Parts: sequence; C-alpha cells; structure tokens
Amino acid sequence: HFLAERGREGKQPVSMAAPTDPVQGSKYAALAPDARGHCSWFLTRTNKEHTATMEHPWMKSIYAKSFDQQAYVHYLAGQYHMFHELEDMCISRQQEWPLKAVYDEALHRTDALRRDLRFWAGEAWEQHVATPTPQIAQYLQQLRVDSSDPWLLLCHHFLQYNAVLSGGQFLGSMVSARASAVHASGDSGSGATLYEFPPECQPTHARVQSYIDAVDALEISDELRARMLTCMRAVYALLLRSFDESYAVAPTQGISYAESKNAAAAPGETTSDATAQVSKRRKVPPPPMAPKDRAFTLRELAAHNGQREDLPILTAVLGRVYDVSVAKDLFGRGGPYEMFAGHDGTYNLAVMSLKRHTLNKFDYELDDDDKECLADWVAYFDNRYSQPLGEIRDKQHAVSLGQLPRATKIPFSNEYEDDDDDPKSESPGTAAVTAASTAAAPMSKL
Repeated sequence: HFLAERGREGKQPVSMAAPTDPVQGSKYAALAPDARGHCSWFLTRTNKEHTATMEHPWMKSIYAKSFDQQAYVHYLAGQYHMFHELEDMCISRQQEWPLKAVYDEALHRTDALRRDLRFWAGEAWEQHVATPTPQIAQYLQQLRVDSSDPWLLLCHHFLQYNAVLSGGQFLGSMVSARASAVHASGDSGSGATLYEFPPECQPTHARVQSYIDAVDALEISDELRARMLTCMRAVYALLLRSFDESYAVAPTQGISYAESKNAAAAPGETTSDATAQVSKRRKVPPPPMAPKDRAFTLRELAAHNGQREDLPILTAVLGRVYDVSVAKDLFGRGGPYEMFAGHDGTYNLAVMSLKRHTLNKFDYELDDDDKECLADWVAYFDNRYSQPLGEIRDKQHAVSLGQLPRATKIPFSNEYEDDDDDPKSESPGTAAVTAASTAAAPMSKL
C-alpha cells in the first residue's frame, strides 16, 4: 500500500513553513488563476493518497465490521492524541487567519473520543492514552513543526475534520454495528460518538460544503498552494503509518468500501459472502459503453431533477445521460448530490467540485489529472448505472471521450484492479475523493 517515500527517508519531521506571509499585494493579485477553487485543486492532487486510505486493510476491517476490539482502542487512542493536540492549538489561535475562517467548536472531537474510549476500553481507558505510540508521536511532532505556519496548521484542520464529517458518517454505522456485536463494556452509547455531530453540523454533507466554501474564499497564492499540497501529502503518509500500527494489533480480513455498501443494501449477504467476491476481479475496467440512440437537450434533462415522482432522475457525464433513480437517496430531493440531478456534472466531477455554478459547463480546460479523474468517473457511472440512455445533442463538451486516458480503476470498487503483469498498466488515476477520509471526500457516496 501507499507510503510516501519521504516518510522512509528519516524520522525527523521536515519544516515546510515560510519565513514570511506569502499572501501579498492587492485583493486578487495573490489568488491562484484556477477558478475551480482551492479545495478542488487540493482534492484532485491528493486523490491517490486518499484512495490509499480507503483501501488500507485497517479501513477494510471497519467496512467489514470485523475489526478487533483492542485494535480499535489502539486506533481511538491515536485519534484522541491527534485531535486533542490539534484542538488545543486551534483554541488558542482561533482568531488568527486563516484558521478563523473555518474554526468551529462544534467540530471538536476530543470529548467524543473520551466517550468512545470509555465505551470500548472501560473505566481504565486513560491508561491507553498515557503515552502516544511511535507513529502517533511522529504525527504529533510534525503537527508541532507545521503549526509554526498557520496555513500548514489549516492543512491538518482541513484533512482531519472533513474526513470525519464526510466518510466518517459511513464508518460510524459500521462501528455501531460492531459495538453491538461485541457487547463492549463501559458506558452506554453507540461506541461511535466520534462520528456523531450536533444539529448545527447537520446535514454533514452541507457542513463539508460550507467548510470548502470558506477555504475557497481565502486568498492563496500558487506558491502557498504548492506548499500546502506538500504538507497534505505528508499528513496522509503519517496517517497511513498510524493505520499500519492499528492493524498490526490484530490483523483481520476486511472488504472494500463498495462491497460494504452493497452488503448494506442487501442485508441477507454476510461479510464472508462479500469477502468471497474479492477473488472474482477483472484486471481493468471495460471500455465505456456506447450510449443508446436517444437524443436529449439540456432543457429536457433539467426536467428530470428528482422533484417529480412520475419522472426518473437523470444526470449526465460528458454528455452521456444516466438514469440514477436507484440512488434516489443521493440524487433525490434533499440528497447530498441533489444538485447533479437534471444537470451535466462533467466539469464538477473532473475537478472534484460541488459548486452549483459550474454545472452544465461545456467550455473549459482540463489538465492530465482532471482527465484521468473524468475517465474513472465515466467507468464508475457505466458500472453502477449501466448503459447511458442517450446523449445531450444540443451542447458539445470541450473534451471528447476519445481524448481521455484509459480508466485504470472504478472509484470505490475492488472489482477492478491494476494488472501488475501488464507493462502498460499504471497506478490508479485520480478517481475519487472521499472520504472516508477519509480524509475528505465530498463525492465518496456517488
């Protein structure tokens, strides 16, 4: 699995702080020219790292609800140390920019982690957080170094809280189910308070979007964005090593995020049934399906926006129109991706954005990472929603299907894997966000 090579080179954290504030000049002079937004830029460029967290054996054991109780206590203890130190720093600096733009005590997780540790470890839970483990200590050391630069402190805040707000909601349901199965001692509760937020943070997908909007409104230069990206990638590497540590306590077989979602949709299937499917994999996604012959206009597509019960819910990717009615909980009224219903979401998917004003965007430029991402989304929609019903014919995209690279992986699925024996095969493209993290993926449920 992914481990940043920089993490192998030595155990001392590297300072990425700049001696001066890089945000200078007029209000717009320092803004990066990428109108898609800073968060979209960060998400597309950390997607491989994010995918690695979702595919880590530790996360898979949570998806499968098979994780060991002591291993989970180990994991919670690490989370406690990270959030406790991060929150202490943020409380003392909440009036400083850029932290002031996103600071919200309703997001804090330290108290929730205390409750979960008491649930899983009992009244003696404090002995488990007496001393940080080696990998957590390394993360904390890097956090202290990064905190000398408020923009790098924001990187930690961005990744940690959006991970729990987005992908953490699904993880919480898995942890609650496991808590019921093992009858953990200690206080009553779900055992998954880490993933539970107060009403002012509900719905969590809207809270993620408001956080993203706040970061996108900041003035961030190209040089600063590059430095923040380096920091985020280093954070991912450290988090993955902490996952290694938790998993090593008691390794258990798990399943992928997609298999877990499918099992949740089909309650009769056991974890072992889902795990058995892991061996039934094809090496690469098939080519894009040819759409049916039906011609759509944007106006016609707009009528299928999920607001009428008598019409199917439709969305389009690269002009290819899909019936997504089976995912009404996602695309229907009040769903986290309601905005995509009745619209072409090509540009948003390519650059990982949930901004409404870029829906139905046909004139744009994509870089190579964006094209990889879009190719994987086409494979995803083909796989999940089957053959496109037709195509939008009254508008033409700036990029054609033939200009995209070959899809290397279907987001959130273990059904297709890279062929290590094929010299033409490459590592997974920037297919999805998420997060389970994960990290912070605003589109991890599509």
